[in-house]
Amino acid sequence: MSMSPVQLLLIDDHTLFRRGLRLVLADTPRVAAILEADTVMDAVRHHRGRPIDLILLDIHMPGLNGLDGVGVLQTHFPATPILIVSGDDGQAIARAAATPGVLGFLSKAAGVEQIEAAIASCLRGERSFPSALPPPRQRRHALTPRQLEVLSHLCQGSSNKVIAHAMSLSDNTVRVHIAAIFAYLDVTTRTAAVLRAQRDGLVRQS
Repeated sequence: MSMSPVQLLLIDDHTLFRRGLRLVLADTPRVAAILEADTVMDAVRHHRGRPIDLILLDIHMPGLNGLDGVGVLQTHFPATPILIVSGDDGQAIARAAATPGVLGFLSKAAGVEQIEAAIASCLRGERSFPSALPPPRQRRHALTPRQLEVLSHLCQGSSNKVIAHAMSLSDNTVRVHIAAIFAYLDVTTRTAAVLRAQRDGLVRQS
């Protein structure tokens, strides 16, 4: 990325995902601010006229859904490139790639490096589309109810000590549960666990 700071607009009706993306980009010097909106029309009402450098748009939202909102955004943010963010399959990638004004597609399961690379490419005016999404992982077992409860606390940003107190567990037991959660989700950080849990529908989204 170049040195000048940028302002992103994230349009997604899932508060959990928006919070997770903020955490992912928190240490990225290039990103000056991340504005948020629940829907395309909320983005227009609250952020029209602001200097937005890149729009990250979910394609599954209430109201103006799918890629239909791209035209509306182009009307009100004519100079701003759009990066589609979705958990959909390869067909969604193809539809996004064929939509004028859309420069890229980013899976909600993407890692930090992939997220930063896609944003950087779109900011340079380059197209950023994966050739295909990876096949679903084979899982041998499901998370236990207790592990799902720990995961819910993780998604709220709770520390191990807070989780232990809330669930009447020892710190070590919490660490064991978190290790099991990470292994199940195939992640190595809390942020990645939050994003993957949101994508897979493992937690209630606020």
